[in-house]
Amino acid sequence: MWNSLIQSLCELTGKIDALLEQLQAPSTSIGIGPAGRIGTSISPVLKQGTSPVKLVNGNPTRLGVIIHNSSDGEFMIALDEARINGRYYTFKLKPGETLHMDERQFKELYKGGMMGLWDEDSGALETSKALVTEIFWSQ
Repeated sequence: MWNSLIQSLCELTGKIDALLEQLQAPSTSIGIGPAGRIGTSISPVLKQGTSPVKLVNGNPTRLGVIIHNSSDGEFMIALDEARINGRYYTFKLKPGETLHMDERQFKELYKGGMMGLWDEDSGALETSKALVTEIFWSQ
């Protein structure tokens, strides 16, 4: 679990370093985003009983999202900002799994909101949480 999370963070750090090097080059034109700086938002999302939780809002400047299931139960993720349930979800993470959403894996990045919900039948405790990291162009 920790090895895959650390590996993911190392890969993202490498990507950010490469982008920063390109941004610092005086004559490089790489199609910088609207503001030219990379920002991140890292937040723990706690289980709210049996209710869905908002993972991220829609963001047109999004570069990537990493979601790590740091719980004992399975965590469902919907690429929808309004609904999710046991039959309506896009991804399901087992305990300790991490989802990486970036253009490298999906060729195009989803920029809308996302919802999450723990599968009660899989042993999700009330203390369940997920760690959500969003990478985006900032001002």
